[in-house]
Amino acid sequence: QALQNAVNQAPVWFATPPQERAAILQRAAVLMEDQMQQLIGLLVREAGKTFSNAIAEVREAVDFLHYYAGQVRDDFDNETHRPLGPVVCISPWNFPLAIFTGQIAAALAAGNSVLAKPAEQTSLIAAQGIAILLEAGVPPGVVQLLPGRGETVGAQLTADARVRGVMFTGSTEVATLLQRNIATRLDAQGRPIPLIAETGGMNAMIVDSSALTEQVVVDVLASAFDSAGQRCSALRVLCLQDDIAEHTLKMLRGAMAECRMGNPGRLTTDIGPVIDSEAKA
Repeated sequence: QALQNAVNQAPVWFATPPQERAAILQRAAVLMEDQMQQLIGLLVREAGKTFSNAIAEVREAVDFLHYYAGQVRDDFDNETHRPLGPVVCISPWNFPLAIFTGQIAAALAAGNSVLAKPAEQTSLIAAQGIAILLEAGVPPGVVQLLPGRGETVGAQLTADARVRGVMFTGSTEVATLLQRNIATRLDAQGRPIPLIAETGGMNAMIVDSSALTEQVVVDVLASAFDSAGQRCSALRVLCLQDDIAEHTLKMLRGAMAECRMGNPGRLTTDIGPVIDSEAKA
């Protein structure tokens, strides 16, 4: 039913002038700013974000709405920029509002209807994001929230022939599976189905003797442990020049010992929890 709604509403949304689509996204940005306190509370309670991370995430989501509104307002024309059709957006739990909003805003700005599949761990945050978009003026059926597990909801959505594009942020393993499945399909014009995938990596920092040790420690802590290390950009490998390694590691251990872990709802907390028991294991 949701897919058919997306198919039915796709021509209506595409026929909406780009300037009107931009205005709706701008209104959503204003509404999101107005609801910042509520969104921060959800991010802290459901995603385990510290207050500083939660504030930054709401701001990033607002920036995405402004950015894509500007793109479509200034550079789009319905005669030259044709939409794909129904687009599936699969977003992660580590940035459940910012990446979720960014994916949807990009697809909506380009004139596509959207089926949004959030991470099952953060569906309440996603629901509030969708409510804001609907309140801003996105027609019902143009954007729809489909919460559930990836292996059921996500797999069924991406396998459906009516889907004309997929945005995915998550693990490399799942992205590879999506790529294999989508690569076998073509649209009515014989073109491949677009897949935009953002996954993780093995991120490294290389430090030589010219580096200021205090700055190295600050940067390592920020990169490796912010968001409890649950970022695709988090530092995974630290390479130190031999003659500075011992001193740097000593300072790093001392700084790590000072980090306060615990309840993200407390302003004194530096590092909140991992998302669930599976991540802890």
